Amino acid sequence: MSTYDMILEKGIEKGIEKGIEKGIEKGIEKSILNAFDNNYKPAELAIIFGLTESKIVEILKVNGKV
Repeated sequence: MSTYDMILEKGIEKGIEKGIEKGIEKGIEKSILNAFDNNYKPAELAIIFGLTESKIVEILKVNGKV
C-alpha cells in the first residue's frame, strides 16, 4: 500500500467517524426536542441526557422551542 493510499484510507476513516458522531448528536438533539414536547423540563432533560441545563436550553433555543 502506498503512502497516498494509507493517507486516503485514514482520511476516509476520520470522515466516517465524524459522520457517526454527527449522527449521534442529531439523534440526541431530536430526542431532547421530543421529550421537551412531551412536557419534560430542561432540568429533567439535563439529568436524562447527561448534559448541562444550559446546553439543553441552548438546543431548545436553536430549534425555536423557548
